[in-house]
Amino acid sequence: MAGRRINYSLLAGLWLFAADASSPSAAAPAPDDRSPVFRECVRDSGGVTTAMRACMASEYRRLDRALNAAYRAALRRSPGDAARARLRDGQRAWLKDRDAICRAEVERSGMAGGTGGLLIEDSCRLRLLSERTQWLASQSRAQ
Repeated sequence: MAGRRINYSLLAGLWLFAADASSPSAAAPAPDDRSPVFRECVRDSGGVTTAMRACMASEYRRLDRALNAAYRAALRRSPGDAARARLRDGQRAWLKDRDAICRAEVERSGMAGGTGGLLIEDSCRLRLLSERTQWLASQSRAQ
């Protein structure tokens, strides 16, 4: 792409903070639950891909802990072995779907194989992790 400069900081901002509203995997946009530490980290990254990806990795670990807590709570509140088995099977299927959804988002972006594609995939994983955590939390409240 000679002569074409991509503003990766802008790209990351668009995907990190606006992607929730365009999520095809949720009926309604998920509230933005990105941590203030994450927002500050991305802002301070200077648009450097490795720095932005480090911010996303840290945020992913935080959101993954929340997902695991929500999953355990939903399992505890599941009424019986059959319900727990359905929840476990659903969680396993979600993991496979998450990866496929994020790969497809990167492919649709036209940025596969480049650093922009990495940022898009990381952002997708954050969004889907947040959505799944919220869904699991709603399941444990509903039971």
